[in-house]
Formats: sequence, C-alpha cells, structure tokens
Amino acid sequence: MKTKILVIALLAVVALACSKNAYNTKPTLKIKSVSKTYVPFQEPLVIELEVTDKEGDVTDTLFLKKMRLNQRTTATLANDSLYFQIPDAPNSSDGIVHLELGYNDYLVSAIDPNGPGNTKINDTIIFKFALRDKAKNVSDTVTTEPIVIERR
Repeated sequence: MKTKILVIALLAVVALACSKNAYNTKPTLKIKSVSKTYVPFQEPLVIELEVTDKEGDVTDTLFLKKMRLNQRTTATLANDSLYFQIPDAPNSSDGIVHLELGYNDYLVSAIDPNGPGNTKINDTIIFKFALRDKAKNVSDTVTTEPIVIERR
C-alpha cells in the first residue's frame, strides 16, 4: 500500500514539474498571416506575427532577415538585415505585431534583376524574424514560405 501511495505521489510531482506555463520568459513568435505569396510590382506586403512573453516586456527589437532564393546570384541591397523598434505598449503577455513592408523600402532585394536577354527576374525571398524583449531574451526564429516579389 505504501508503495502505491509513493508511486502516485511521485507521479503527481513529476506531472506538476513537467507542466509548462502557457508563457515563457523567452518570448515566442509565430507567423499569424502573410497577405500574399506573390507581390505585384510596387505593392506592399503585410505580415502579422503573434507574440507571447511571460513578463509582457516585448517592446524592444524585431529582427528581420531577407534571404534571396533565386538561382541566379547577384548583388543585393544593403537592407537585407533590418531592425524594427517595437513601440512601448501596456505590458501584455500576448499581442500581434503588424508589419506593412513597402515595396521599395523593404521588398526589393537584387540590385540588378536582369536575366538573360535583359529580361527582369523576380526576387524570391523568405523572411526570417526574431524578437528581443527588454530583458534581452531572444525568441526562436520564424520563417515565411518563399514569397515572389515582381520586378520590372
């Protein structure tokens, strides 16, 4: 009988120790939506990210890294790694970050999109995001599916 009680108590302690809080000190980031996977010439791209953080102090920096996937390699613009300051907001354990990425400012990647015969080659890009909170904890990186940016 004592063995059964001991085993049940041990299982209860293990279950309580292994249960995870819904929020962690390290912020979490998840892609909620991407407005389109083909971006027409001069149009913006809207990406929404879900953010959770135990302390609710996610108002620091959002990192964005553009990775050009085209087979034809060419020099890219200097804005392939970007940092966005997240404005102060009331402390909240979860929220949405809404990014509207303008065509010329954030989407164009290749300096010279010309291909054979002077035809324009669209940029195919994946976007990688990470978030740092005020306590300098950094989230895991999240990545979009490939997105095609029309070039002319």
